[in-house]
Amino acid sequence: MSDKKLPDIAMYIDNARLIKKPELQRLLNVSRSTLGRWIKSGNFPPPAKIINGRSLWHFHDIDRWISERAHKAG
Repeated sequence: MSDKKLPDIAMYIDNARLIKKPELQRLLNVSRSTLGRWIKSGNFPPPAKIINGRSLWHFHDIDRWISERAHKAG
């Protein structure tokens, strides 16, 4: 039996999952209208998919956007 540790697959599953607007609002602590303004102005990543009129984002895109904003802030 090998002593090598396998990578934590949960990291990849969580990072690749799709999230909806309500979850984004909770994650970013912003209102629906603020999120809408960010999207419309191009200051937020566009949705990765739109299914039945519902916008969905890849979590890794949002994570990258948050990291970039934190880096710019300081």
